[in-house]
Amino acid sequence: MNKKVNVIGSGVIGLTSALLLQERGYEVTIIASEFPGEQHAEYTSPSAGARWKTLAPNSDLRLQRHDTVSFKFFWELAKSNAGNAGIMVVSAFDYYEEEATKDQLDPWWKTVVPTFQMIDRAELPKGMSFGYYYTTVVINPLVYLPWLMNQFLNLGGLCQRQTVHDLSDVITGVDIVVNCTGIRAKELTHDASLIATRGHNVLVKAPHIRKTMSMVRKKDYTYVIPRTDGTVILGTTKDEHGNAAEVNEKTTLDILQRAAQCCPELSPDGVQSMQVLENIVGYRPTRKGGPRIQNEFYVSKEGKKTLITHNYGHGGSGYQSSWGSCQEAVRLVEEGHAYIENDRYKIKQLFSRL
Repeated sequence: MNKKVNVIGSGVIGLTSALLLQERGYEVTIIASEFPGEQHAEYTSPSAGARWKTLAPNSDLRLQRHDTVSFKFFWELAKSNAGNAGIMVVSAFDYYEEEATKDQLDPWWKTVVPTFQMIDRAELPKGMSFGYYYTTVVINPLVYLPWLMNQFLNLGGLCQRQTVHDLSDVITGVDIVVNCTGIRAKELTHDASLIATRGHNVLVKAPHIRKTMSMVRKKDYTYVIPRTDGTVILGTTKDEHGNAAEVNEKTTLDILQRAAQCCPELSPDGVQSMQVLENIVGYRPTRKGGPRIQNEFYVSKEGKKTLITHNYGHGGSGYQSSWGSCQEAVRLVEEGHAYIENDRYKIKQLFSRL
């Protein structure tokens, strides 16, 4: 039985998929054009805010399962190996401008996270209608991604630097390819549902901030996410039509001002006192209808059948859904691989009767 797999992409979804496949006994090679420690606007994972704040609606049990599995894993990881993996447990405060819907008044995830409660109206910032307080985890991608890679290499994983332009380029010698290419999946699969959403974040030094906060308004979305190294990531923008990787200074100032409004402790002496370390621009792989986690079979001209398991399109939910969504992808790999093996067995039996 051929248990060799090529995983395409080394973002959080690719690395997590690779580790789970190794756990199931597969020999895995990660093929990517960038790896942890490197930067590119289309290599989204290093530039993410990265905290657990679910976006799954009450009606979507599949996404709920992804996020729940992931929260439980990160929670256990934070307790066992937090320093090495870049995970930190913090208090979370989320504020919303518009009045709460019925689902928002009774969110499905209130039993997943510790200490959940609705914030009293008297304690809300000016202009906010409702809010949540709970305990969550935040993730430093610049630590966590190399940690994942080290786990992968320690388990015997292999890496190959290659820019993949067609999935047929990576099927030689394997029965299984797992497509975790993020926004680059649009070129590989011609998926019209996949959209590159430009995001702009600002990294500042603020070791005194030990809580995560967000503010959702009609016109924008702001977050403040501390990291294990004393830095804080501030964001963000969501521009579906933006294609410029250059930094816009007006956008930087807008993010700083919004972040200071959301978390006044950031800049008691004004925005000018913030110590800006870096502006970060990246493209989220946003997909209408949610992530694509699906099997597809590719048949070569020679008749060789290869399983392609797609696992892309997580948008801004890559980290918070990673372990759950990759668990689903690996289950599909197992099902698809069994189908290929059964196909071979039938052919072998046919030959034996000649």
